[in-house]
Amino acid sequence: MPSPAKTKPRSNAKDVIIREMSLQDLPAIFALGERLFPADKWPALYRTWDEYELAVHFASDSETCLVAELDDAVVGFALGIDPEISRKGVAARLFGAMTDLFIKLGARMIMVDTDAENEPALSFFRSQGFGQETPHLFLSRNLTHDPDYLRHRRPARPASTRRKTATPSRPNYAPGQEDND
Repeated sequence: MPSPAKTKPRSNAKDVIIREMSLQDLPAIFALGERLFPADKWPALYRTWDEYELAVHFASDSETCLVAELDDAVVGFALGIDPEISRKGVAARLFGAMTDLFIKLGARMIMVDTDAENEPALSFFRSQGFGQETPHLFLSRNLTHDPDYLRHRRPARPASTRRKTATPSRPNYAPGQEDND
């Protein structure tokens, strides 16, 4: 299974393989995303890096999920490139493949967003033909250090100790309520 790059490769963008993401890539992509998008570094992002969202997007739109692979390691995906190989043309190759795919699927426009102070991303997007910049205002609250957040993010308990929740066969079931049917 490909994993994020650990050392600075001597290769360049020509050695990178752009391919459709596979299920086996999800852990490596999630790990890379955690390095690229920590809430402490990007407090104004309107979304957080979330393994569930990654899995849901892959499950619903897998044909549009592309990765960049170098020396059997995932080094990039739609939202970012491993910093250890940045500025070597990998992002441009990946974005070019995504653009070709979107055109083939009938897209008329691609919209991107980034932090207004993320100069490397802004420079990249401008170099790829993006323009018509429109400012947005986002308010945020970082919950990653909140005690309630930390309590809810504990490792999963064994199934035998979990509380029962609604199931497809009992859609209106709620813990502590009696069945009145």
